[in-house]
Amino acid sequence: MMKVLPGRQARNFEEAADLAFQEAGIDDMSHGVTDLFTAAVEASTLGSEAEKAIAATIRGKYRNKPEWESKWWRVPVPVLHYDTRDVPHITFEVKMYLVAVVEVETSDDVFTVTLVEATVKPETVIIPMVFLQAVLDDDLGRFGILAKSGSHTTWDIPGTRAIRLPNDFTNKLGELLKRKSIAMWLEGFGSQGKSVAPLVVGSLLGLEFQGTAQTVPLGRQPWTTEQLVKALEGMAYPASEAKEMFNRAAPGLRADHTFEEALRIVLQKGEQL
Repeated sequence: MMKVLPGRQARNFEEAADLAFQEAGIDDMSHGVTDLFTAAVEASTLGSEAEKAIAATIRGKYRNKPEWESKWWRVPVPVLHYDTRDVPHITFEVKMYLVAVVEVETSDDVFTVTLVEATVKPETVIIPMVFLQAVLDDDLGRFGILAKSGSHTTWDIPGTRAIRLPNDFTNKLGELLKRKSIAMWLEGFGSQGKSVAPLVVGSLLGLEFQGTAQTVPLGRQPWTTEQLVKALEGMAYPASEAKEMFNRAAPGLRADHTFEEALRIVLQKGEQL
């Protein structure tokens, strides 16, 4: 049964998203990140499932033959992880939350409640860094297609297992990354995005420097001034500010630091300003 909150606690999608984030234990995610992930969850039965969940909750909680009218929103809530096993990749675990405002009428009362629940099992979306780099380069043709339907494509990724992605997701991601840098996009995920941004940007930078779709985790590579400054620029810092951030952090950098360690130090120094 859905969680029942008293009164009308959502009047639009943004307020519904805030309730879903709260239920998921996330308090610093941007509303804008949800649009990309709507396509990541199978939507064919969500409407009927929403109505069934609302009906079961109202009938289970209120007696006296309740009648009701509802307005509801679907809110996808992604949780992301960065992993270097096999090939570096980002994994998104996406839960679709149902938020409904319901006006209930019983034989002796009329009132409004808000219902919240994760309605379907999480969907997993995996994006290898080589695939993300190809999206940035508008070069998905480098990968073979193993299967394709009107809604999904299965891509053959060298060095790892094939990935199956919704076509709408891939198209929206490509359009989004024409307007935003990778770092700016990840910032929308709040603290979880900020924690993986140096690793993702570093991995993409490693692919660019190698000039190949094969990657060696940057955690095993030494840092250089050029790479650090370029990574900061890739995170939307102006060139002058990137160089200044590096210069401030330089006294704390050691030759045996890895690229990822050095980038974290530079970013930490930048946050202290």
